[in-house]
Amino acid sequence: MPLTEAQQFVLGKVHSRVKFLVGNKTDIPKILLIKLGAVGELVMASPFFEQLRKHFPHSEIVLVVGRSSYAAVEHNPNINRFILADDLDLYHGGLIRRSLEFFGLIFKLRKEEFDLSFILQRAVAFRLLSCLVGIPVRVGFGRGRKDFFLTHSVPSRQVRNESESYLDLLRKLDIPAAFEKTFYYLSDEEKDFLDLFVERHGIASGEQVVAVAPGGGESTKRAMLTKRWPAQNYIELIQRLQRERSSRVILVGGPGDREITNRIIQISPNCLDATDLSFGDMASVLRRCNLFIGNDSAPHHIAAAMGIPCIGIFGPTDPRQWAPLDQNSSVVIKPVECHPCFIDETFPKCSHIRCLTSVTVDVVWQQLELTLPHEKNVI
Repeated sequence: MPLTEAQQFVLGKVHSRVKFLVGNKTDIPKILLIKLGAVGELVMASPFFEQLRKHFPHSEIVLVVGRSSYAAVEHNPNINRFILADDLDLYHGGLIRRSLEFFGLIFKLRKEEFDLSFILQRAVAFRLLSCLVGIPVRVGFGRGRKDFFLTHSVPSRQVRNESESYLDLLRKLDIPAAFEKTFYYLSDEEKDFLDLFVERHGIASGEQVVAVAPGGGESTKRAMLTKRWPAQNYIELIQRLQRERSSRVILVGGPGDREITNRIIQISPNCLDATDLSFGDMASVLRRCNLFIGNDSAPHHIAAAMGIPCIGIFGPTDPRQWAPLDQNSSVVIKPVECHPCFIDETFPKCSHIRCLTSVTVDVVWQQLELTLPHEKNVI
């Protein structure tokens, strides 16, 4: 039976420093991953981490990740070590600060002597970084001349779900990789936090709980507030949930969502405000929820990874690329003439967001009726 390229790699039959021997698990490839994306993108990359560990069970896997999104992977057992990059400097710093951070990473990584790298970033700078570090096998996204710094290039596709795109990097080395689900791992303290939260807020065992994420759209790279469904729509939807379903509503999100959360609580004071929680504590609380409703945001991806039914409200972004692939996740969308516009430079400047204003509360409620059973689930 012919060897796959991945098997040839670990057997030392490609040009590499690796001298892996069958039965000898001490001499193994050292793998570098580069992924500095937003929290939601890291959750979408979690199936890649799982499959990589499955096929390289004894390797040391090191992930370069941004400080702002490190919490999304901090407890992932598939990663041996993390190297933190200052993504604020890399994306928003001046030339000097960017250069210092970039070349500082190169200096740090060159000491490691990696054998294989997967660049999950599409920016050419990170492919160059992997090349300058001296890694012999470099797998990443490229197109035409843009794959110059890679040894194995996966063509960038305009319409391809991100989770599948990351798995394509493994498939490029003939490593079989199939999407199963996304993952988000909790620490023991975060797991215990759920009981404290339930007790603190008096949530009964048979009470129906709905998590709502009305914010999102902010990341280290740029602010994309046009990804948000109008606040007034969320207010109407929450009032309907409380009136017709007697649901307890928990508002989740981050510090940047404080303004929209306060506006909702002024009208619906019975909502629980959980926007001050860490991502891990929020993920823990989501395990108690019967449903999640929110924009294209990190909480949406975390909720899908935690296994609860999700309704994602998508506007300018393309759900074919950015929605969770998990079976428990559904999407509400109203196509308009300029959808999707995520890859268009005019996207952040959109002033009408017809794609989102055209999504009515009734449309979301119809999806809710299909997703959330009328019987109260006992957890």
